[in-house]
Amino acid sequence: MFFYQEEGVPQGSVLSVILFIIKINAVIKQLPIGVNGSLFVDDLEIHCSGEDMGFVERKLQEAVNKISEWGKKNGFQISSQKTVAIHFCRRLGLHLDPKLLLHDCTIPIVRDAKYLGLIFDSKLTFKPHVNYLKRKCTKSLNIIKMLSGTSYGADTCTLLKVYKALIRSKLDYGCVVYGSSSKSVLKALDTVHHQGLRLSLGAFRTSPIQSIYVLSNESSLELRRERLTLNTFLKIKSNSSHPMHYKVINPIYGSLFSLRLSFTPTFGFSVGGILRNLNVNDFPILEKVDEFPP
Repeated sequence: MFFYQEEGVPQGSVLSVILFIIKINAVIKQLPIGVNGSLFVDDLEIHCSGEDMGFVERKLQEAVNKISEWGKKNGFQISSQKTVAIHFCRRLGLHLDPKLLLHDCTIPIVRDAKYLGLIFDSKLTFKPHVNYLKRKCTKSLNIIKMLSGTSYGADTCTLLKVYKALIRSKLDYGCVVYGSSSKSVLKALDTVHHQGLRLSLGAFRTSPIQSIYVLSNESSLELRRERLTLNTFLKIKSNSSHPMHYKVINPIYGSLFSLRLSFTPTFGFSVGGILRNLNVNDFPILEKVDEFPP
């Protein structure tokens, strides 16, 4: 049985994802001046910053209207049920939230929202994400408990591979972003990391954690986050066309973060602190050149 498909792409086709990405990629160009956004397949976010909430509300509403009109012309339906808005602000006291409409429906204002697997809260403390990540990894520890039996369990090498694949990979994902959280919040993930290593090694609960690190050839989560942060920094620095290249290489508000240590520094400024702790000066990096295949 054959039928003609008027909109969309065939489900299960090899080229469906590529064609969908090519078509929806133009939605970013509809954003007005002053509104930025990012798109990953069908996950779209737009943002606007400013001190005047009236100005921010008008710019965001203009962007929502343009995206909605573009979707109608190109066969895309923006779901109002899956659309939420979040107001990032650390100002104390009463401050109004923006009122935005999509398809004549009010976009709800939430205190935290998930985007690409990361939960962003309105204060950018990332505490909801860390708590969610801890619960998720704790459930995965049950698999290692089942495989670490004394009479039938797997060996240490296999258990460490299972831990790295099921738990450490989840802790690594997005750590460059949520790593800006306070040490008291991030400390909740250390218990998961230590418990996973102890189960893999068959160590006692009273075993010193430094000995656990040596036997498992693993580092602490703090050092691992710093390593992945530096990898991301070098990757951005080597690509001048990266959208975050200029902001990372030339971080702003450096004097503010130096005077007020309680403020969360930007990514570029925090990388500078890591390099200074390692006694590494800034150095140029050759840009990566993609060679055409022969």
